[in-house]
Amino acid sequence: MTPEGSPPGYLFVGSGDFAASLLRELASSGFAPQAVLTRTDRPAGRGRRPRPVPLKTAALELGLAIAEAPHPKEPAFLAPMKTSRPEVLLVADYGFMLPREILTYPPRGCLNVHPSLLPRYRGAAPIRRALMEGASESGVTLMVMDEGLDTGPVIASLSTSISQDDDELSLRLRLAALGCELVQRFLPSWVEGSIEARPQDEDGASYAPPISTDELLIDWCGAARDIHNRVRALAPRPGAYTFMRGKRLKILRCAVEEAPRRLEPGEILVSGDARMLVGAREGALRLLVLQPEGKRAMGAEEFLRGYRALQGMRLGTSPC
Repeated sequence: MTPEGSPPGYLFVGSGDFAASLLRELASSGFAPQAVLTRTDRPAGRGRRPRPVPLKTAALELGLAIAEAPHPKEPAFLAPMKTSRPEVLLVADYGFMLPREILTYPPRGCLNVHPSLLPRYRGAAPIRRALMEGASESGVTLMVMDEGLDTGPVIASLSTSISQDDDELSLRLRLAALGCELVQRFLPSWVEGSIEARPQDEDGASYAPPISTDELLIDWCGAARDIHNRVRALAPRPGAYTFMRGKRLKILRCAVEEAPRRLEPGEILVSGDARMLVGAREGALRLLVLQPEGKRAMGAEEFLRGYRALQGMRLGTSPC
């Protein structure tokens, strides 16, 4: 039995930003894993140089033991489990389906910390899809993994409301804190066998596929509310973008705001030193934080000081 207040023996498996945020929360609360198991470095950026995934970066910062494998079917994935003999695997934001051999290897199986209220938003991009669809609520679910895509029985979940000011980063950090609370409250009881999981209700299932590169481009022919949701779902990175004078312009923060007159889709209206409105098919957006191509992010006031004669210009590449 695990001593009271200490975590059971577990390995943390993951890859992306949510996994890194969750690991930091677990470590700071005294609930760190025996070791971290993640993907091997992959080529990234213009130079295609090997770059560690976010979880590895977090584990290095925290001084945790790290094991790497290119795929869960590789022998290198199973090796650290044979060495440390964890009671359970805790998985978050990994990006691979685990084979049956791995799912059944730890005595208490594999648990997933999924940043949605399952069965809603199963899949790779639950945080971004919830924001992009304008959902008013999200949460985190602790579930028992099976061979399906986030289909296993649920141990527990915690919810949080989504505000109009939330973007991917703010919501991810809040969900990571909730995920940490879930793990601390329920992982010891699961390992001891004192709680059970319940099947998911398939009638409420929905899916959150990965974000495609095509979805990063803003369509000013859409409704202002939909564009706002897209911007915050993609902020702070990779960032939704449009074109201005033939160059990419990322929109990292905006707000739906009523314009003093009807604006055409993509049409810019500047008033004062810091108010920059852009029209959409329905409504208008006030742009608050922008990032010109090759430059850093900046507020609207600073942006307008550097870019003159914008009045009446249209953003984007084609009319509606």
